[in-house]
Amino acid sequence: MIRTALSTLCLTSMLAGLSIADEYSVTEKPFKKVTTLSGVFLPTASTSVSINPEVWTDFTVTSLVPQGTMVKKGDTLIGIDTQKLDEYIAKMEKSRTIDRLNLAKAKQELAQLEITTPRGLENYARAEKENDENLKWYTEIGMPLSIESAKRSIKSAELNLAFQKEELKQLEKMYAEDNKTEETEEIILIRTRNSVERAEFSLKATKIDVAKTLETEIPRKLKTYQLAAESSRISNADAKVSLPRALELKRLEVAKAEIDDTDAEEKLAKLKADRAMMDIKAPADGLVYYGDMDDGRWTPASAVKVLKIGGKLPASLPLLTFIPANTPQTLSAFIQEANLSALKKGDKGQAITHLNRYKNHSVTIDSISGYPETDGTYHVSLTLDDAKSVSAVPGMKATVRVITGKEANAITVPADYLTRTDEGGYTVKLKLADGKTENREVSIGNSNSDTVVITKGLENGQVIVK
Repeated sequence: MIRTALSTLCLTSMLAGLSIADEYSVTEKPFKKVTTLSGVFLPTASTSVSINPEVWTDFTVTSLVPQGTMVKKGDTLIGIDTQKLDEYIAKMEKSRTIDRLNLAKAKQELAQLEITTPRGLENYARAEKENDENLKWYTEIGMPLSIESAKRSIKSAELNLAFQKEELKQLEKMYAEDNKTEETEEIILIRTRNSVERAEFSLKATKIDVAKTLETEIPRKLKTYQLAAESSRISNADAKVSLPRALELKRLEVAKAEIDDTDAEEKLAKLKADRAMMDIKAPADGLVYYGDMDDGRWTPASAVKVLKIGGKLPASLPLLTFIPANTPQTLSAFIQEANLSALKKGDKGQAITHLNRYKNHSVTIDSISGYPETDGTYHVSLTLDDAKSVSAVPGMKATVRVITGKEANAITVPADYLTRTDEGGYTVKLKLADGKTENREVSIGNSNSDTVVITKGLENGQVIVK
């Protein structure tokens, strides 16, 4: 019985404690919203150093200034092995001389073909026409005439022989009537007999020649005319195709050579530009950092992998950042979307560096990005109100506290006492004098992670419950 009474008393005490713990007395108290940023010091002006070659790909490091080096104008920042490229350019320049001469030769040959091609076509066409005409003439006139002439030559030889024989016959008859042949007459008879022999031989030779002419020479000559006509026809037909084709091929050859010449000239110019790119020197007095300083971040990791003696520099990678001497610095930070509404341009804050965590440096928000980064954060740029008082160098970090929404007397309640309505408003359970509760609509002002400011609906001294 006593044990039961004690248990009941303990339970009652616990419930009373829970009831009190779920109540909150509304009071006026100071309110402020603190946004903490992790910032990094970056220069307000810098130049990114990278290589963007057109042709050459071998950029081997031979010398390198250390990270954070102060340099003078003209100092070599990165030394690159140029021997292979220098040799390649020299070889290509010699090749360019030969290429230009070959192009000039091809152009001259083309100019000659432009003249000789139409003339050649005319010559082949004329040769075909003339040989056709020659064949026609020989077939219709020349060959019949040659045959007739050959036959007439036999007739002439026969007539000549008959004449010589008749003359000899008459002389012999005439001298026989004298019954006495004088010495002169004998000579005449001998000469006439010789003429008969010559006429007989001439007739024999003529018959042989005519036979050869009719059987061999005339057919051969006809064949010659026929072959000449056929050959000229074939040659002309071939010329109609081959000559224009040769001309067109030469035109295409010259056109290609001109394109190749232009490409080679452009490549040589690009190689020389790539060679000039190897002279990476300081544009002025200043400071050298490895990697890139862009979009509010210093990212040296990728550059450090290749910035070493013997390293191969890739194209388009930010290798160095050159910071001109006496360049002012800014603080760069990034905030989450949830804190974006708490800050605005012009808000003041305090920065604490790792150099002296007890010294505050006044800063002002210069800009807030309206669009997120790829990681979902938003870039915040802050200006040091007294830059000379800060001895930090680029890359050093600082913690920035920005106080906004500061109120001396504000009615605040814990955020977990609020209930969201279907209409989008908020209510709290207000405890009445009789111990009962009612839902009271409230208006909300500033807030932080666990507390909200009530601008309407509650008064100092009232009690709310969960």
